[in-house]
Amino acid sequence: MKQAYWMLLAILAVALSAGVASAEKPVTVEGRVVDSKCYLADNANTGDDHGAMKGCGKVCLMGGSPAGVLTKEKKFHALIAPSSALADYVGQPARVKGTLHNGSILPQKVEVQKDGRWQEVKLGTMM
Repeated sequence: MKQAYWMLLAILAVALSAGVASAEKPVTVEGRVVDSKCYLADNANTGDDHGAMKGCGKVCLMGGSPAGVLTKEKKFHALIAPSSALADYVGQPARVKGTLHNGSILPQKVEVQKDGRWQEVKLGTMM
């Protein structure tokens, strides 16, 4: 489990460094908020509960694992944003507006669907 965590961090670091050199592309992506550590370990982990572990996704995001968005087409995008701000929304429909950097998204705005309406998530700051 620890090895997968470090591998994920290394992948995100490479994606970020490569993304700085590439052109930014504005995007709007709809999908579900996922805990990237657990999703990348097992693609069945798309909700908050992972097997017998209830609330695993939220716990992982609160612990600092990167959040991601998984589209209906099963395309995964890591979100470069404070993961704790998205912890309450694991498994929920989301709409992310931001800039695409080699597959990762730097969000300008994240909305989740509640009661049939889109509501903005306050991301706060990364520092």
